[in-house]
Amino acid sequence: MEFNLYPKLTKITHLALFFAMASNISFAHNVPEPSINSGLIIIDDKAFDSLSGANLSIDNNDFSAIFSLTYPVSPSVAFEVAALTGSEVSAKISNSKSGTLHKKSYSTNGALTLKAKRDTSYLAGMKFSTSNNESINFYARTGLIFWEIDYSTSGTSTLTYNGSTYNSKSFLKVDGSDPYLGFGLSYKASDNSSLGLDYYTLASTNAIEGAKFDINGYSLSWSFNF
Repeated sequence: MEFNLYPKLTKITHLALFFAMASNISFAHNVPEPSINSGLIIIDDKAFDSLSGANLSIDNNDFSAIFSLTYPVSPSVAFEVAALTGSEVSAKISNSKSGTLHKKSYSTNGALTLKAKRDTSYLAGMKFSTSNNESINFYARTGLIFWEIDYSTSGTSTLTYNGSTYNSKSFLKVDGSDPYLGFGLSYKASDNSSLGLDYYTLASTNAIEGAKFDINGYSLSWSFNF
C-alpha cells in the first residue's frame, strides 16, 4: 500500500492556518502565548503481541522524540500539530516456527528476526487544560495521527507469510490515520517555559490487511512560550 504523505500534511497545514486566523477574532490578554514543545517518549508497541509460544523473544519498547506547536485560543483550549519520530520493535524467532500474525498464517524454516518499523508520524488535534495560567496544569488532548509501518524479516532463514516467501525483506506495509488520546500535567518552570509529563494512547479503529496500529507512550517534555 503506497503512503502518500503530502495530501495529509497539506490538510494539517490548512487546518492550522484556519485555527490561527479564527482564534485572532477572540484572542484576549489572558490567553497564553503559542508554544513550541519537544520531548522524549518511551514507546510500547503491540505490533507482535499476537505471536506466542516457544522459541520466541519480543522486544516491544523503543524511544522516540516528539515535537509540537501549540496555539491557544482560550485559557483552557488550544490547537496542536506534532511530529513523532520513528521507532522499531522486533520479534526474534530462535528456531523453526509456525502460527498466525495479523490473522494470516506464517512459518519459518529456522531462526530469524521480524521487525516493525514505524516511520515519522504526524498528529493534529486539540488540547484541553484546567488553566494555562497556573503553576501546575492538568490537561487532556485528542486528535488524529497519520502513520505508516513497514514489517520486514532479517536473517538467513526464510519466512512464509500468507502464502508468499520472504528472505531479509519487507513482507507487509500498512498506513492510515486514527484517533489518539493523551493526558498529562505540566509545571511552569519560568514565565516562558514549563516541564510536562504525558501519557499517549494511539490505536487503530480498524485493522488494515489484518494489522492494527496500537502503541502507548510516556513522555517527558519541555515547552517554550514565544
